[in-house]
Amino acid sequence: MAAPVKDREALQRLNFLFQAAHWALPVAPGLSRFLLRTQRAAARRLVLRMSPSVKRRLCRRCCSLQAPGAGSGVRIRGRGQPRLIQRCLSCGLGRRFLCPPRPRPPGPRPPGQDTPTGPAPAL
Repeated sequence: MAAPVKDREALQRLNFLFQAAHWALPVAPGLSRFLLRTQRAAARRLVLRMSPSVKRRLCRRCCSLQAPGAGSGVRIRGRGQPRLIQRCLSCGLGRRFLCPPRPRPPGPRPPGQDTPTGPAPAL
């Protein structure tokens, strides 16, 4: 059984503020920004770590929600290792995230290697 979570009420409050900011974004972007700023301040005050997926959804400069199309513009750039470039529509701050490489299908094996561990056993 898992250990009890420390500061369960604080984590629930942070989750509520994040969900309320998502709901308020199309109706009132200023309210959404206020809720996210409150969430960020509460997490800092209580010394709680936010997950990377939550931190990527916030603008570091103006605390607005980075929903593609509503709060940010998204582009993919780069040839060798592509990067996702996310630009805030409120303040213009740009952030870059590496895109994981696409998995390649396995190619043909050399003639003497029938299995991944070595040559097939002779029967």
